[in-house]
Amino acid sequence: MPEPSNWVETASASDAIAAISSPPGSAARGIVRISGDATFAIVNERLVEEKLIARRGVQSVRIAVSICGQRVDVPALALVMVAPQSFTGQETVEFLIAGHASLLTAVVDALCDSEMGAMRARHASPGEFSARAFLSGTLSMEEAESIALSISAESDSQLDAARQLRTGRIRQIALKAAEEITGLLALVEAGIDFSDQEDVVAITAVDLAAGIAAVQDDLSAAVNQTTPEESLRALPVIALRGATNAGKSSLFNALLGHERVVTSPQAGSTRDAIVETLKLNRGREALLVDLPGIEDPQHALAEQMQQLAQHAFDAATLQLNCVPISVDAQAMSGPRMMTVWTKSDCADDRSLAQAKVQGGCMTSALNGDGIEELREALTAAVDDGGWVGGARLAPVLLTRHRSALADAQTLMGQARDAAQACVDAGRRAAEPAEIIAMELRDALDALGIVAGHRTPDDVLAALFARFCIGK
Repeated sequence: MPEPSNWVETASASDAIAAISSPPGSAARGIVRISGDATFAIVNERLVEEKLIARRGVQSVRIAVSICGQRVDVPALALVMVAPQSFTGQETVEFLIAGHASLLTAVVDALCDSEMGAMRARHASPGEFSARAFLSGTLSMEEAESIALSISAESDSQLDAARQLRTGRIRQIALKAAEEITGLLALVEAGIDFSDQEDVVAITAVDLAAGIAAVQDDLSAAVNQTTPEESLRALPVIALRGATNAGKSSLFNALLGHERVVTSPQAGSTRDAIVETLKLNRGREALLVDLPGIEDPQHALAEQMQQLAQHAFDAATLQLNCVPISVDAQAMSGPRMMTVWTKSDCADDRSLAQAKVQGGCMTSALNGDGIEELREALTAAVDDGGWVGGARLAPVLLTRHRSALADAQTLMGQARDAAQACVDAGRRAAEPAEIIAMELRDALDALGIVAGHRTPDDVLAALFARFCIGK
């Protein structure tokens, strides 16, 4: 079977493709998907006894595979989807089988092996199922990008962003701007049609310049209320620092809600920076860093370790200065620093009173006192600092969106400048109208990339290349 030469040919093909469609790793169940015009014929050649009925539903089957040279009949549930009522718009079958990686691979190999039947599928390329769904019209551009963002998500905030992308808010922003530019362009082109009649001006230079400027302002305001894609991967960093045996590691574990690092009464038990994702309140997230305690280095290696720890602390978004409560303990302050009093369970009344006067959060990792209060204070600090840090409700602005909208703004600016030059020169009409119209049409093309009217093949190829095989 010849392999398609490019992604468009691959995605629009009708030949059957097969792949493991469940996430990698151990699980009780796994999914193998096959889709294409010959799906039912290929599957039926490999089934034992019962054959698939081309009707939407679930059927219990046994599929023959080869494992270590031996034929094995694997029991499975077959989820049958008949074209065009499927994700890809083609005949599709998903096998739900035991989740062993070798068994899943054997089922895919059986579907693609010509020795197992007269017809066979081929191994799917990354994103090929979703690309077929997009080209068949069952999947929109926003939904495809949402799937890609979900696949690459490393935190809850990125999953939330993927869900936000599906709402189509960015497309609506581009559509609104495109509709307004279309109206202005229609008037400019109407003026071109009546260029031989000097007294007919479809839109004056003043109105055109003002109209374009209004569209630009509205577009900029809408974009400013979005979340840039790259900021989703930049979680705020909260670093714990303090003297050795200040209770940093115990506080680190208490904030995480489980024992991540070893705690010990012996000073210096933390020798390296430990980083974990911390779930705060209201869906916020941050990276929590437990740094080695501050001490006088006794050798060159220890001195270098202290320097690296101090550098990490200085670079943190929020610095937590951990101080055990005592009579002579002093709080530290700074624009990004918060004092966290530790070991409140061991402090006497006088020490507690002095610590409260200085401000900061009072905590005890041993009995949990103050941990929720500290968590809320960290959440508020993340919010007040304007860091994304998780589930902001603003829609996500992908890199390609920003590039296309920037191009549209530039082209609209050129058209506006030409119209404004006519105003400054005292001319009533916007000239040269043909050039202004061309720039507005190009701006519409750029907006169309975001609105979904126009998506270049290279953009689509790059998008679906981000998918994993089986999606």
